[in-house]
Amino acid sequence: MDTSTALAPGPDLAGRAALFEIPVGVAASRDAEAARLHTIRWLCRFGVFQGDAAVAEYDALRLDRLSALFYPRAVGAELALANDLNGWFFVFDDQFDGELGCRPEAVARLVDSVVRIAWEPPGQDAGADPRDAGPLLASFRDLWRRINAGMPRVWRDRFRRHWCGYLEAHKREARDRTGRPLPSLEALLEVKRHSVGVQPCLDLHERFGGFTLPPAVHGGGPLAAMREATDDVVIFVNDIVSLDKELAAGDVHNSVILHRERHGGTLDEAVRRVAGLANARYRRFEELAARLPSVLSEEGAPAEVLRHAARYTEGMRHVMAGSLAWSLETSRYDQRGVDAVRSGRQRPWGDLGGPR
Repeated sequence: MDTSTALAPGPDLAGRAALFEIPVGVAASRDAEAARLHTIRWLCRFGVFQGDAAVAEYDALRLDRLSALFYPRAVGAELALANDLNGWFFVFDDQFDGELGCRPEAVARLVDSVVRIAWEPPGQDAGADPRDAGPLLASFRDLWRRINAGMPRVWRDRFRRHWCGYLEAHKREARDRTGRPLPSLEALLEVKRHSVGVQPCLDLHERFGGFTLPPAVHGGGPLAAMREATDDVVIFVNDIVSLDKELAAGDVHNSVILHRERHGGTLDEAVRRVAGLANARYRRFEELAARLPSVLSEEGAPAEVLRHAARYTEGMRHVMAGSLAWSLETSRYDQRGVDAVRSGRQRPWGDLGGPR
């Protein structure tokens, strides 16, 4: 891949953020610090980190801040659970930055092992000490059981569907890394709408809010389109802020890289084009959000569903705005993040998949 038209040294994250019409998140839970400490202890308990240096590198990602921005109303155990989810997401994602990410059969085996846990019956006794499965799978099993505990079947089924979509997308990305041509933008989005992991995060807004929207509300009409717009906004924001990191890692699953490969020009021009796509998706989201109450009312939705839909809409806004705010604060996308993957370096926790 030709990347000769490079950006200026060091990611200009603030300059790129100025291209967005999307609000930068400011509302945040007061319990971020407690969640931060909880998740570090939780990941250490399962052996994800080996040594203080690994903990410090993970801590610099500021995932507690991301969780607090995503769920500003969550406190205590709820925010700790959300932060465990985000921590596991990023630890899992980092498994594919090295050699494993270019081995589709090995990726499939790892993904399938996680999917099997998601299909274990609720309350099933795992038998032997779950840590025998290795840090990645053991921590996921613990996380999965805690998240699903006490939730209705309809929510658990939807959460599993979103999780499995996220996991399965890694198989497609691994195949793409083996030399397949870059897809169209829509084909790229079809994969990334799963691999970005937004939908499971949105599900937690229902869990923490103490409600479950009916399948008919989720399944069509404005809300389904709003969820897709939320996906796309987060994808485009992430592709822009992570561009230098992904160029350093040689990853092609990036809409900015795709735009430049297909249309030419400079990377800066491609960044501006993708920022325009993000802004258009955000405007579409707000148009749909304005229509949602009247559409639900016309369909006969009770007042309780209208309140819950408004709460869910607020949650989608928090995810979009929080993703942008966190991206400007974390070490993941600044020069430290670029250096962390340059020359094939893996994160200290980047090889937890076990025998493959």
